[in-house]
Amino acid sequence: MLKLEPPQLSKLIVSVASFLFVLGLGYWLGFTHGAYQRLSLQNMWVSWHEDILKYQKSQPDFTLYTDVVQLLDEKYYGDINFKDLLYGSIKGAVAALGDHYTSFSTPAESRDFFTNLNGVYEGIGIEIDFVGERLLVITPMDGSPAKMAGVQAKDEILAIDGNSTTGLTLDEAVRLIQGLRGTEVVLIIKRDGEIKPLEFKITRNLIRIPSVKLNSFVDGLAVIEITKFSSDSNKLFNAIVRDLLIKDVRGVVLDMRNNPGGFLDVGVKIANEFIGSGMIVEERFKDGKVTPFYADGTGKLTEIPIVILINEGSASAAEIVAGALQDNDRAILVGNDSYGKGSVQEIDEMADGSALRMTVAHWYTPAGRSISQGGIRPDILVKEGESEEEDAQLLKAIATLQNLVK
Repeated sequence: MLKLEPPQLSKLIVSVASFLFVLGLGYWLGFTHGAYQRLSLQNMWVSWHEDILKYQKSQPDFTLYTDVVQLLDEKYYGDINFKDLLYGSIKGAVAALGDHYTSFSTPAESRDFFTNLNGVYEGIGIEIDFVGERLLVITPMDGSPAKMAGVQAKDEILAIDGNSTTGLTLDEAVRLIQGLRGTEVVLIIKRDGEIKPLEFKITRNLIRIPSVKLNSFVDGLAVIEITKFSSDSNKLFNAIVRDLLIKDVRGVVLDMRNNPGGFLDVGVKIANEFIGSGMIVEERFKDGKVTPFYADGTGKLTEIPIVILINEGSASAAEIVAGALQDNDRAILVGNDSYGKGSVQEIDEMADGSALRMTVAHWYTPAGRSISQGGIRPDILVKEGESEEEDAQLLKAIATLQNLVK
């Protein structure tokens, strides 16, 4: 390897820098001449000045941030936790995007997030989401403290333990509601048809959510319920399918009502079990890139009739499965219009365990329908029954399946 002494190295750096400057200047002058058709000191200055202004507008002056931190360090009367200051700054920057699905979480918050996806956490058993600026209940889970307290789907949460939900991110709202079992959380809720807001005092508990379960199997007809597309869902689903194939299953009702979604890959794998060939879903990104997902032909339930149950609590991956089977003519959909959550979040974990979750794409069904714009509409619209004993949607789904297997 050639080793240069300091004087030689300095000369070489100067020579290379001079060459690059001349080369860059020549290119810029040529561009300016091509743009203005004549070269003069005046139009050179105009071009250069415009470029500088464009750069300044697109690149904010981050010295403002360091100046503020320095002033706090020098003058603030109190203790400063600079790590909290950093995390808070990043949270604020991400929140400024105005996208409730894009958020930054600390290491502890990230651990809680992934624990929840696995179906075990301490809280009240409620799925929530923002619709515009309103924080709505998607569904209270069966048997949960929230369900037993009387919380209903479509309830709007106005406050959590005295904290207004206005301006909160989804993650912040979830963290306020969750907590140690045995502790109490107070929700102030606005409900359609009620004149005054309602107050619910709910005691938190350990929430265990089986993501897939076989609810019934009668005369060869199975009712499979998927409550969430979590890390264990595909394994649980495959175990149920193997058992049903041994029993000569003739048709399936797939109940995805109040399913808030979960992992994309899990939803694709489960949809693959019902579709012999064709597209399952398509991701469209900001830069125009399109990523389609197709059935691979290995599905075990591609020949039997399918009826899918959805409602306004069916979102995200649940809408992907429902839309895929509907567009591929593999299922009849029964129930209400789905939620319409068709944005894709990517989670990037940082070195310290914190994480950035951001919207990077949107989902489209095989027929090109945007899930975000209106959700998935059922083939047979059926309102929910007035009581839990009267499940009109399930009864209609079973009757529809019985007609298909005749």
